[in-house]
Formats: sequence, C-alpha cells, structure tokens
Amino acid sequence: MEEKTRAQEERRDPSDVILDLNFVPKWARKPPGENHYAKKEFTEERPRRRDEHPPRSRDERRDERPRRPRPDRESRDERPRSPREPFKELPVSVSFLPEQKRLASLVRQIHHSRRAYPLMDLANLLIHDSEGYLVKIEANKESPDFELFQCKQCKAVTESEEMMVQHVMAKHLSDFYDKEEIETEPPTGSFPGVARCRKSGILLGPPNHHSYAEKLAEVHQSRFANMSLEDYKRNIEIVRDEEVIEQWKEESRKKTVYKLKSNPEAEPVDLKKAEVDFGKEIPELYEASHRVIVPAKVAQELDDRNITHAIRRVWGKESRFPLTMSFAMRAAFRHMHLYLFKAGKINFVTHIKPNPVKPEDTVPNIAEVLMFLKENPGSTRQHLLEVLHPSLDPKSQEARDALQPLSWLIERGHIIEFFNGTLSVPLGRRRR
Repeated sequence: MEEKTRAQEERRDPSDVILDLNFVPKWARKPPGENHYAKKEFTEERPRRRDEHPPRSRDERRDERPRRPRPDRESRDERPRSPREPFKELPVSVSFLPEQKRLASLVRQIHHSRRAYPLMDLANLLIHDSEGYLVKIEANKESPDFELFQCKQCKAVTESEEMMVQHVMAKHLSDFYDKEEIETEPPTGSFPGVARCRKSGILLGPPNHHSYAEKLAEVHQSRFANMSLEDYKRNIEIVRDEEVIEQWKEESRKKTVYKLKSNPEAEPVDLKKAEVDFGKEIPELYEASHRVIVPAKVAQELDDRNITHAIRRVWGKESRFPLTMSFAMRAAFRHMHLYLFKAGKINFVTHIKPNPVKPEDTVPNIAEVLMFLKENPGSTRQHLLEVLHPSLDPKSQEARDALQPLSWLIERGHIIEFFNGTLSVPLGRRRR
C-alpha cells in the first residue's frame, strides 16, 4: 500500500493542488497562506526614519548597552528623502479567475474521491496558491478612453504606454539578442577617478570616458529599471583610489556585444545600437486593451505600483472571502459537468448528482442505512458500524461487507459523503 502511494506521488503533476481543507472547525483552522502582495515597496504606512528604532521588548530595553558612535560617511541613504507619491486610483475593476491547470487538478481529485467539497474552501485554496489564479483587470464603463498596455512576451501590464516601452526594453532585449563578452585593449590615458554604483558596487568608468554613458545605461536598465535614471544617478560616487582605477581598466578590456538571435551571422553591435534597432520592434511586442488577464505570478511582480495597489487591495478582501473566485469556479464546475448543491448555508460541489430515494422503495439492509442517516445526519462510517453492527470488528472483512451497500448508495447519489468523511442523505425531490 505504501509503495502504491509513493508511486502515485511520483506520478503526480507538479501543477496539482492538494485537497487539504483542514478537517477542523473554521475558528481553529490555520491562518490563510502568504499574502503575495504584501511587499515593502507597496506598504502604505509611513516609512520609518533612520533615526527611529523598531519597538523593543522590555528585556531588550533592560539589556541595552551604550554603543560607539558611528563614523560619519557620505551616503545618499543619510540624506533627507522626499516623500513618495501617493497611489493613484485607477478607473479599473479587479477580479480573480481560477488558473486552468490548478482547476483541472481540483476536478480530478473531486472525481477520484467521490466526495462533496465546500465551494468557498476550494476557492480559498486557489486564491492563496501563488500560481492558482489569474487576475482580470477591466477599465470601468465610466472611463471608456482609459486603456491598459500588456506585454505580449510575459503578460505584464502597465497603465501607460511609456512604462510599457520601458518594460519591454529592460526585460525583453535578451529575448532577441545574445550577449557576449570579447577582450580588447585596456583604455589608455590619465584618469583621476572612476564612478561606482553604491547599490551594486559595479564600476561605471570615468565620467569623461566615452564608455561611461553606455555603461551607466546598461546597469540602470538591467539592474534598476524600476528607478528613474535621475534617481539612479544619485547612487553614483566618484572613487579616486589608484587600485580601483586599475581594476576598472582591467575590467574594461572585456567589452559586451550583442548578436541578433534571428540572424547569428550578422555583425555584433554595442548596447546602444542594439537598443536603437530593438526599439523599432517594440510596438509589435505589446498591445492596448480595456481588459487584460494576468497570471498570478506576473501580477505579483508588476513594476506599475498603481496597478499593483489596485490588485493588492482587492486581493486582501478576496483572501478573506473569495467571492469573485467562487463565482468564476461555480461557472467552470458546471461547464465541467460537476454538480453544486446547498447544505444549510454552504454551497458544495461534487461529481455525483444528489439523487434522493425513499427508504421504503429499497431493500431492507439499504433502507436501514438510509433511515439511520436521515435521523443522524453527519455520521461517519465508523459511527454507522458502531450503531448498526456493534459486534463487528471495524477492521474485519465482515465490517467491510456490511458497509458495501454504502459505496453503492454514494455512487448513485442516494447518500452524500462530504470532504471530512461525514455522511448525509440528500434532501429534495427524487430525480426522475
């Protein structure tokens, strides 16, 4: 049995969702999964100043010791920071859809288990799965002129065409060009200092050298495209150390060139020429639309902070009560020939259509089971055995034979087996 289970685990599709619904009361369930949109750069709280400290516990305050004063150093991080612009409210509505592979995985398991699962719990599984859903963003009807721009390469979305052009240039130049390094002669001449990026430690070269502007643009676009060029320039320092200058000269022997993937025989070009040529193709790599669908993983990494804010705000509500996800899943389940029914105030989904039957229309041993579950809804198989067959060992063949009618009744829809193993007879009219 263990070998069979292990073999099933090895054959499982990586996209499968595991139906672990925590068979305990809702108040005792584990907290929901990771908030995929709770990122530092999108926090709305006031940023802590450098001279502030996080709250400390009483023990930490008691153990506090005097510290040496830090030496002064020139750093951009110690300069006063300008307040970040507030989020702009976009005229869009955001909703969530199930990702098709994850949904198909749920459907397979529902078919295999023959059990009924709460629709909201299934929706909750997908909304907390970092790859379990799609984000639908639509322009509001009141703003017919508002358009969104979506990258055809990765499905990222921005609110402005300018931001999309920057995205395509920064993220997808490598999709069309191979980058190679070749060795050249080191630069000659006298250089009093070289520029260095404080964030990455990369040497950019002397500001008066012809390669400086190209290197600056390359590092900015490849490493810090989320910052404006002017903001990035504030992170550059001039180093006048002779060893650092020699290090730059040695690094400068390696020159980066770009080869067009579609034409490997073409002459390699520098970054500036590659960008100019690639820029002519960029308009074909994105499209404008009033409605876009974005994969969850892409939505969690968008550069457009206003769109991310709009998604994060709706996701916060959806993670507590996945209403739009459950509506989308309800329609999808019906299309996949699953059945939805209500028990109390909870909607359940199953692949076996509930089919009430009168106990008096069945044989005695089946009627006995139906009557017991009608009077004791929510019983388990073990409880059924303990009451109807108290003398049988639950692990014996006789006990399995006694429960055999139960499997037939579940397959026919005369009894519903719920996700947590409880049993009940369906209510309503008998199917004709």
